[in-house]
Amino acid sequence: MPNRIRVRRSVSLRRALRMLVVFSVLPTAIVGMLVAYANYRLQRESVEQQTVLVARAIQSDLEREMAAIESALKTLATAPELRSGNLQGFYLRATQALGSGSVLNYILTDRDGRQVLNTLLPYGAKLPTSGTPAQLLRVFDEQTTVLTDMFTGVTTKAYIIAMGVPVVSNGKVIYSLNIGLLPERINSIIGRHKVQEGWLVAVLDSTRTIVGRSRESERFVGQKAVPELVNMLAQRNTGFMESVTKENIPVFTAFSTSPLWGWTVVSGAPKAELHKELLMQLAQVMAGLLAALVLGLWLARRASLRVLSSVDELNEAAIALGRGEDITLPTLELQEAQAVGAAMLHAADAMRQVKFFAQHDALTELPNRLLFDELAQRSMAMALRKDNELALLALDLDGFKAVNDHLGHSKGDEVLKMVAQRIAQTIRGSDVAARIGGDEFIILLADVNADAAMQSADRLVEVLSGPYPGVHTPLGVSIGIAMFTRHGTDMKTLMLAADRALYAAKAAGKGRALLAGG
Repeated sequence: MPNRIRVRRSVSLRRALRMLVVFSVLPTAIVGMLVAYANYRLQRESVEQQTVLVARAIQSDLEREMAAIESALKTLATAPELRSGNLQGFYLRATQALGSGSVLNYILTDRDGRQVLNTLLPYGAKLPTSGTPAQLLRVFDEQTTVLTDMFTGVTTKAYIIAMGVPVVSNGKVIYSLNIGLLPERINSIIGRHKVQEGWLVAVLDSTRTIVGRSRESERFVGQKAVPELVNMLAQRNTGFMESVTKENIPVFTAFSTSPLWGWTVVSGAPKAELHKELLMQLAQVMAGLLAALVLGLWLARRASLRVLSSVDELNEAAIALGRGEDITLPTLELQEAQAVGAAMLHAADAMRQVKFFAQHDALTELPNRLLFDELAQRSMAMALRKDNELALLALDLDGFKAVNDHLGHSKGDEVLKMVAQRIAQTIRGSDVAARIGGDEFIILLADVNADAAMQSADRLVEVLSGPYPGVHTPLGVSIGIAMFTRHGTDMKTLMLAADRALYAAKAAGKGRALLAGG
């Protein structure tokens, strides 16, 4: 029995065109609104990602700033005048240590919270007997650094933030050395980051009080954050939400709380801009509909084909974007489709950037430990198949702590970047280098024997021991070398062997490379 082909009822082209004219308003309206809404969704997702990135970048900068202040305080807490009880001498040293920025003063307090010394007042002057934040008692109880919430200074009668470190003598905390910071210091950190016009950035202490703000800080510093944000922070340390500002402006809000200090950075983008863009796109769709009604069949048919073609291409691009693939958009005729395409390309760029920093060190842009281990596993598997040798080098800079102590963490970061550049210029393209923390780096040399690995390590010692612009402190490097498979067949064993060789190089006088024993 022959197969029968079921044929659906046919419609003539003329009739179809007439129907297209009749129903042109409805499908065009639907497509136009879908395109506008898709663009709105993509732009909103882009804004969400940008606000999160801004909040995390400022949080990272704030943590580095506080770490630098803590380091300076700890150094001052070991001053010989404190150990000898020469408080007048320490007063002079502390006064000289005050910079020209927003560092207000140094205060020395005892376990009862009484001020022993305050650089805002002449030495020997009568000092306040109260007003020290109770949080600073943790300096004595826990022998740890404490960053207080904002409070009103008893001497200045102005808002202030304090950081305190213990002054230890004979194993006991005898004083708390505190530094006073004005909210302007927080505002200056915020000001280093360029944010889009109309956006708002704020920093909250652990009580959710505003301690810094990118706009109208004089008006709002010292006030509590809006209630919905306070409630959300009680539930989560990091996230995204819709809220209103203190000026009652609706915003998309990203927030990130520092695990070190308990402070929160909040970044907000106004919703009005996105809504305005959506209304503009809807207005364009309505104008197109009116034009379609006036121009008739030809324009309706042309517009429908154009819209459907653009939607198909954007759908394919959206599916590719969802799979994490690179997308290349064709030339789109509709302005709305071009806006969606531009948003997709922007989202794809943002995803590539997030993926890059998930696998690389943010400072040096070298691979991080996660990516390094992945590449190392592949190299070791290939080396086993081809019976080749590999070398793992563990590097640790000599004298780097002095750079941070004397020149500051900013100069230290510049040095780490230069070290990463010199490493990349010295090793081969087939080798892999990574920063694993602080001034520690690891390098995997492919297809080398022990002699060749030692020669490469010696070149690195020579290159990394050269002068660094603006750094007069001697810098060098010590390197430990472990061979695959002589010293291990997995990354953990190789790292232990390379670390032992590194410690041996340090003990032997630094500035050299040593091969692991065994």
